[in-house]
Amino acid sequence: MLVFQEGLWQFLPVSRKDFTVPEAGRLLLVALILGQLTVSLRRTLRQISFSGYGLSFHSRYVANVNFMTNAVGVIGKGYNKYRGEVFQFLRSDGDIIVLPPSTVQELSSIPPEIADGTKALEHDLMGPYTGLDFILQSRLHHRIVQRKLTPNLGKLTPHLEDELDRAVADLFPEEADDGWTTVQLYPLLLALTARTSARAFVGTSFCRDQRWLDVAVNFVEDCYFRKARQVLGPFIQERLDASSEGRELKEKFLEPCALNWLIEIAERSERNVPRLAHTETVLSLAGIHTMLLRQLSVIYDLTAHPKHMDGLRAEIASLVPDWNKASYTRLRKLDSFMRESQRMAPPTILGLKRIMQQPYTLEDGTHLPKGAYVCVAAHAIENDPKLFPEPEKFDGLRSFRDEGPDPDVNIHAFAATETTVLGFGYGKTACPGRFFASLVIKMSIVKLISEYEFKFMPGQGRPKSWVVHEFLFASPWDKIQVRRRRANETRPWAADRT
Repeated sequence: MLVFQEGLWQFLPVSRKDFTVPEAGRLLLVALILGQLTVSLRRTLRQISFSGYGLSFHSRYVANVNFMTNAVGVIGKGYNKYRGEVFQFLRSDGDIIVLPPSTVQELSSIPPEIADGTKALEHDLMGPYTGLDFILQSRLHHRIVQRKLTPNLGKLTPHLEDELDRAVADLFPEEADDGWTTVQLYPLLLALTARTSARAFVGTSFCRDQRWLDVAVNFVEDCYFRKARQVLGPFIQERLDASSEGRELKEKFLEPCALNWLIEIAERSERNVPRLAHTETVLSLAGIHTMLLRQLSVIYDLTAHPKHMDGLRAEIASLVPDWNKASYTRLRKLDSFMRESQRMAPPTILGLKRIMQQPYTLEDGTHLPKGAYVCVAAHAIENDPKLFPEPEKFDGLRSFRDEGPDPDVNIHAFAATETTVLGFGYGKTACPGRFFASLVIKMSIVKLISEYEFKFMPGQGRPKSWVVHEFLFASPWDKIQVRRRRANETRPWAADRT
């Protein structure tokens, strides 16, 4: 049985200013401290395997720099060296325990009062400093997605398609209509995603309001929460007053969007402008940048692997005559391509993050103490050659399956989760917004590859993604060329459907 000790070790600075003991005594004190730390670490190492170091005694600072610059290597080394076993690594904020793939099912089913994923997320987002500790105070952001946003995706679909049409017309350069034009794709897709998702989040009252879009894409600590209250506050207060006074609601308050649904389902302590505006900002923050990176990766990967483009366009064209909200579930080749793109460049290389609220012993005998930060090596699992043959090769149809007679059943859909496909988590605690994200990403990709062509800058290949700690980032300055398709252009949905 493996036992993880709490508060493993940390450096204690020693200087003449701090200690007035004689030199020999000071050196002895330092030696005793270092000796105790080394003994403690070695004792723990006999129980817990560390990844990323060749020495038994290692500076936490050096270890963190190692992880910050080579997280994929650190986690990959541990995963391969201690295959099927638990290991850990040092990060600046503590010791991170990585559980083996065999624990995915069990870990995902441990209730949050024992292993809390929300606290792990708040910890990673530095909640007390960014204002995002708010997610520990209320589950309203979670309830709105589960109870309203996901069940109403069919109703939202034509509104999202309409806004996407408007946003592309407003944002894509007119020069692309006449030939190849150079653009920075990151900010272009950021603006496009913000506009489209805002239609679902805040409705037509604010989805084209530059003040709100600025809040949604440029979140910086509390100043943007305050700005969100200024933008959304009058609308929220009017809606709250109308409800409390029993007045008939205006049309803008009946529009299907998260803002109206938030006010509808908010409980007593949540029914105030600051809380509701804060929640709306968190929803946007959680959605926009994740969807942006997925769209960016898919366009880059399609440009790098153009052999898949004709197949995806043909799949879209085959559904055009009867295009409807269910058509997105039938884009199986696109689902597979999106899965492969995320496998190769995931938003984070770790998954199923939890902070233990109580001591817990796994079925394999591994004991997890209260306060331990645990996770699984999601990226390493999805790049394990025993699970994914030739994982270093991009195979856009790796997950493509003909599921049989029911066209709406796709167990390999982008939003589907498996014990070896962990981009959205797994089980009951999987990301509740993954269905909305999948819809918006698919909608954007369908629109863009149906109406535009893309190619890299002369002499350049796919722009690189960067991993800092466990998180993936893309450069906003990379350029790509784009032009409007004229021959065989397909418009899956008609404009002005809403």
